[in-house]
Amino acid sequence: MLLANSTTPHCDNSFFYLTGFADGLFEHSYLTVGNDGSLSLLTSEMEKLIAEPKAKGISISTQSPKEAPEDELRKLVGSLTKKIGLNYSELTVQALQGIKSAFKASKFIDVSEPLRRARLIKDEFEIQLIQRACDISSRVYERIPAIVDRQGITESEVAARMGFEAQKMGSGSVPFDTIVAFGRNSALPHHFAGPDKLRKGDLVLLDYGAKCDRYCSDVTRTLVFGRSTKTQRDMFSVVREANEMGIDNCVVSNKGEEINSKIGAFLESRGYRVLHGYGHSIGLAVHDDHGLDNNPDYLKPGMVITVEPAVYLPDLGGVRIEDDILITKGKPRVLTSATRELIEL
Repeated sequence: MLLANSTTPHCDNSFFYLTGFADGLFEHSYLTVGNDGSLSLLTSEMEKLIAEPKAKGISISTQSPKEAPEDELRKLVGSLTKKIGLNYSELTVQALQGIKSAFKASKFIDVSEPLRRARLIKDEFEIQLIQRACDISSRVYERIPAIVDRQGITESEVAARMGFEAQKMGSGSVPFDTIVAFGRNSALPHHFAGPDKLRKGDLVLLDYGAKCDRYCSDVTRTLVFGRSTKTQRDMFSVVREANEMGIDNCVVSNKGEEINSKIGAFLESRGYRVLHGYGHSIGLAVHDDHGLDNNPDYLKPGMVITVEPAVYLPDLGGVRIEDDILITKGKPRVLTSATRELIEL
């Protein structure tokens, strides 16, 4: 198997899954996995400094500016290789063309599905990292009253303050652009934080995360700046009930799409329309696998998924509550501890 990184952000998360490297970019680096499970890395002199102390048995060679990339690849893989597994879901066209040029007589096999399934089940070390990221996110929410501290503050400033708090608590970075949405903007599921200012009575939707050694958390909470209205409280109550129902159904006897359908049916029964799926796998990537809505498989112990029901009223705003859930042999384990009570600031 040959994994090929291009330029950020086109670096394969499976590369880091197999190497365990928590640092470094490793752009234009290659990793091979032999039939015996041995790992060989071809990288730059710069990244070698990061790789060597953490290589754990990985054979490392460095790229030479005097040698053609195709020749270096043949040295790494072996010129007589008949079959090479490639992670098609993460390859750029340019990288694929280079690999095919180096191995004209080889047959290429798509190994993206077995890699996906391997990454879907987290081991104890991965779970610990995700739990740390979830703990940071939950603690950031405790700081929200001090972060969203005045009328007129912008969405962008709140997002920056949240990211700063997360990094002070140990997050390596934010795993995705923090969503801060005031008022009507909260009805836009993927609204980017911008210059809009906070006003009394606004719904405030916060979708954010933390990152520990590349492993992510993904949390959403919704609050009200000022006194909530009956409509806002009703929206919140429905979403919270849907969230709790979804979490309770995160057991090995259920399929992902079944959980999504139950949440959707509940929200529709309360008069709200379905706008998106209500959860996804999480790990090295925020969306580490397909969402609940297109997952026909039964849940398995070791999976970490989000449950994120939401309702949206375009003229008023939206409410979304998202938690990260570890699937076990018994009851689901909620990794996020931020309160689900309606907060009025």
